[in-house]
Amino acid sequence: MFREGLETALFIVAKFQEGLTPILGAIAGLVIAVIIGMLLFKWSVRINLRQFFQVMGVFLLLIVSGLVISALRHLDAAAIAFSQINPEVLGVCGQGNTSCLLGPQIWDLSTILPDRQFPGILLKTLFGYTQKLYLVQAMGYLLFWAIVGGLYFRSLDQPTQLKPASKLN
Repeated sequence: MFREGLETALFIVAKFQEGLTPILGAIAGLVIAVIIGMLLFKWSVRINLRQFFQVMGVFLLLIVSGLVISALRHLDAAAIAFSQINPEVLGVCGQGNTSCLLGPQIWDLSTILPDRQFPGILLKTLFGYTQKLYLVQAMGYLLFWAIVGGLYFRSLDQPTQLKPASKLN
């Protein structure tokens, strides 16, 4: 616990040197953490843990599905870099606004919701949002939700059965 506290203190001190915005963010985060802590412990706010973890599970699925899109984008960037080093292997790859492995571009929201400005940067950080989406990325995203999301939501429908303590041994 001491180590985590020390790491947090060092992180906050380092952020204080970057300007006013990180300072305000750190202060807001600490205030929110204190409020949540007071609600949970001092005033005994009860939360439904089953519902809390179900919601957090969906949130984690959103984060991981964003990682699928990012991983495919990085794989494509690696293929483009490899084709520039060794052009006879992958042929014409990454010329202009094309992709090696991701297929045709489905959308380009760079003028409406760029992923390098707020709120796009927040969506990119949390959920893997990308302003340019390609066919293989969309298929990977949908396939992830069909398989992993389907398994997760199916597991929510099944009631949990607790075994008596005498049968655990």
